[in-house]
Amino acid sequence: MNPPSPDPFPIMCRLAQNADELTAAFAVRVEVFVEEQGCALENERDEHDAVARHFIAITDSEVIGTARAYDCGDGRVKVGRVAVRRAWRGKGVGERLMNAAHDWARSEGYRDCVLHAQTAVIGFYERLGYRAQGEVFHEENIPHRVMRRLIP
Repeated sequence: MNPPSPDPFPIMCRLAQNADELTAAFAVRVEVFVEEQGCALENERDEHDAVARHFIAITDSEVIGTARAYDCGDGRVKVGRVAVRRAWRGKGVGERLMNAAHDWARSEGYRDCVLHAQTAVIGFYERLGYRAQGEVFHEENIPHRVMRRLIP
């Protein structure tokens, strides 16, 4: 039997560890949300960035994806600003980022996770165990739904 082939895309997902990594994470968000999706640059960063935990996906020393998580103040954690560079979409980067966020949330004692999902990617979050709740609403003129998942 042959050994398994090495991962063709060695990707590490973890918390950003320094200012350079955080700057790179914000650059990915600008690329995806502002440049691709047309969101307003002045709305891309918000008050939650100062208290959130920022996760990054790295390959060959390049930050290719990001997500953040923060305490909602009601015992839940909110994951958001999940962004993956276009060339890396469909390769499992988003799932790895979400798993890193879930692992962190679990280690911090959270058992309930919420997010605002763009309706175009609801299926992605459903595959990760999220369920949509409530009606469609708009953020930055993009339709979203609240989604929730319990963290075992």
